[in-house]
Amino acid sequence: MSRPELSPQYDPTSAEERWYDEWESRGDFTPNVDDAEPVYSIVIPPPNVTGYLHMGHALQHTLMDILARRKRMQGFRTLWLPGTDHAGIATQVVVERELAKEGITRHDLGREEFEQRVWAWREHSGGTIQRQIRREAASVDWTRERFTLDEGLSKAVREVFVSLYDEGLIYRGARMVNWCVNHGALSDLESPKEEVQGQLTEIRYPVKGTDERITV
Repeated sequence: MSRPELSPQYDPTSAEERWYDEWESRGDFTPNVDDAEPVYSIVIPPPNVTGYLHMGHALQHTLMDILARRKRMQGFRTLWLPGTDHAGIATQVVVERELAKEGITRHDLGREEFEQRVWAWREHSGGTIQRQIRREAASVDWTRERFTLDEGLSKAVREVFVSLYDEGLIYRGARMVNWCVNHGALSDLESPKEEVQGQLTEIRYPVKGTDERITV
């Protein structure tokens, strides 16, 4: 009987999607809440729906995937929770840039229609991020996926920030750090950049018990 000829090159499309679909359909990444094994839980830092995943996401997802799969092998009920972040101000800026290409502003649309545009962008960008995470073969539990504007999550965020403020762990500044006359508050990512002449400081730390030094 003749053996099937192996491809001289690895073709990821013929293997990776098929195996990931099978893992997900079998529920391999969904922990059973009724089991008695110890629990290990890790939350994916939710990517902003302002855009798509980049190499930084791929790096951190790889490291977290290693942790999650290792804990499963050790017998832990492991939950790696996926989700996305609304990044409200930054998302508004992105959507307004798209509107500018059409020659209109959010004021032309009105509040309700503009909100619909923002939610449509969230579905577009969030769906792309989901596909990217699946292509990474990240072993997240999609049955528990969350979005930071889901019911209950915004309330939880407010409670945490208030409690951190009451404990003196965070402070409230006197004014916005970045302010745009068109968009209002802006994050550092959306703010105009200006190159300045700075300096790089190196510190040599002695290594205990030796004559060596480490430069940081």
